[in-house]
Amino acid sequence: MQDEVSFRLAGGAQPLILLTVRAGGAGPFEFILDTGAGTSLITPELARQLNVAETAHKDGVGAGGRVRVALGRLASLEVGAARVEDLEVAITDELQRIGLAVGAKIDGDVGYNFLKNFRVTIDYARYMLRLDQATEGELESGAPARARVKFRIAHPAKPLVLIEALVNGAGPFQFALDTGTSTTLISGELAQGFSLQSTSVPDMTGAGGSVQAAVGMLETLAIENAAQRDVQVMVSDVLTMLGGAIGARLDGIIGYNYLKEFKVGIDYQREMLTLE
Repeated sequence: MQDEVSFRLAGGAQPLILLTVRAGGAGPFEFILDTGAGTSLITPELARQLNVAETAHKDGVGAGGRVRVALGRLASLEVGAARVEDLEVAITDELQRIGLAVGAKIDGDVGYNFLKNFRVTIDYARYMLRLDQATEGELESGAPARARVKFRIAHPAKPLVLIEALVNGAGPFQFALDTGTSTTLISGELAQGFSLQSTSVPDMTGAGGSVQAAVGMLETLAIENAAQRDVQVMVSDVLTMLGGAIGARLDGIIGYNYLKEFKVGIDYQREMLTLE
């Protein structure tokens, strides 16, 4: 099985990828495509509409801090022809707050526990998402890859995609790849190490609350041979908290403003990232 579905960007200069999905056999609904979320999410409103019962509660970690969520099970989630049944979801009103920030009604969030069943290709230039069954052969492409690198999943409780990147030609440094982050982030420690000039900006919106940040510019950011020049970054100490949650150093998060220049392939089974 392979299927392409279109997506749209919401949020202006700091956009999120929004997909049309079906949930519990109903829809259409709009969900964020979010490789930074371990568990797929739905709003309390959608949980009531689909009669998703709360089975437990847990604490999660978002960019804005810790989040208390309810857990339930969704009968099915479908993105085009890609379908996962009996999917655990977290029920949270954080999505409504994020929706207000980007000017869209958001019903949910497609996270790792759905995406891990597929090989994911995000074609930013065409606004298309392709999902292939993980058991099928490798993706074919007519274009040579600028980067083809191994990644690792950070932690079972916070399964971020971790890759190595070069900053201003130095490194490697450890970054998470997050389609749910609009602007690339780096840690205050990394910014200080490069004497990065930055300017304070209004707080960013993230799961768990607002995030204090400053904005600066990297000369280059590169994953293997996929390099971008003059990359705007947010500088935030939130990475210290996220690093603590995964038990590993986290130097940054690569977001939309870097990824949009590429066709991004994420092969979860082979733990391989491809950038064309």
